[in-house]
Amino acid sequence: MTFKKFKNFYILSLGNGEKANESLKKFCQRQAKNGGFFVGIGALKNCVLAHFDPKTKKYTEKKFKGQFELANITGNICFFKNQIIVHSHCTLGDKNLKSFAGHLVEAEVSGAFELLFFPFPKKIRKRKDKKTGLKLMDL
Repeated sequence: MTFKKFKNFYILSLGNGEKANESLKKFCQRQAKNGGFFVGIGALKNCVLAHFDPKTKKYTEKKFKGQFELANITGNICFFKNQIIVHSHCTLGDKNLKSFAGHLVEAEVSGAFELLFFPFPKKIRKRKDKKTGLKLMDL
């Protein structure tokens, strides 16, 4: 990963083969220690996406093998019980230009992965919401 720091944000570029969420977690451990918000584009392969079912309060995961355009990734990085939580959603497109989206569990960079990262001025923690079963920002 390479990055450049500006006054109020970073530009990140992940390299071929790097794990998307894992790399963002490491970036926060080393640079943006309060977490932040990010948005980006690129290309991914061997993706695992998830969909949350509010009835069961569980995620269902699906694996997508092969190369995909990353039309958009948006997310935040917060803290839950002192653990870094990368919460990202993405829209992927296949070679037939068919798109699909979901919660990004993990994927490998395949070509490019470029992000704008806006660090939080202080740590934002998450709490487990009993009603939904989700880890939500504790503001």
